[in-house]
Amino acid sequence: VPTCLISHLKTIKLVHFVGSEHKFRIVKYLLRNALVLEKMEIVHSFLLNPEQKNSMLQEISLFQRGSKACEVAFV
Repeated sequence: VPTCLISHLKTIKLVHFVGSEHKFRIVKYLLRNALVLEKMEIVHSFLLNPEQKNSMLQEISLFQRGSKACEVAFV
């Protein structure tokens, strides 16, 4: 894990998130390893319906976090 990820990365913004498997793996990796992360903002794709958005939010909320202070915003 890169040092910058562990000790410097405080904010992440992902745009046009559609919930593909590889993007979920990236989110999971970042949440687990970014130890000083304060906020992850995920901007979903306009193509998603409300059920898809809720399902993704629920799944992401269960991911382990390296930073207990990290807030995940799904907008």
